[in-house]
Amino acid sequence: MNIFNKLIKNFGKANSIALLICIILLLLEFAGDRHGETEYEDFLFFPAFFGFISCIIIFRIGVALRAVFMRDEDYYDK
Repeated sequence: MNIFNKLIKNFGKANSIALLICIILLLLEFAGDRHGETEYEDFLFFPAFFGFISCIIIFRIGVALRAVFMRDEDYYDK
């Protein structure tokens, strides 16, 4: 029980809960038998990798759009 208290103290309660949920979901990956529509969907941890890569792509698109739509700090004061 000491490790959980240390984790919550150093990492925060919300982050600890999110980390615990992620660990549980990754462990449940071994319990089920998946039936993907393509052969790539049958790979171990495919949903996790796909989601991670998708988040990175969305983040990069957001950074690019910010550069396009960014205005000067005093844009509305003019």
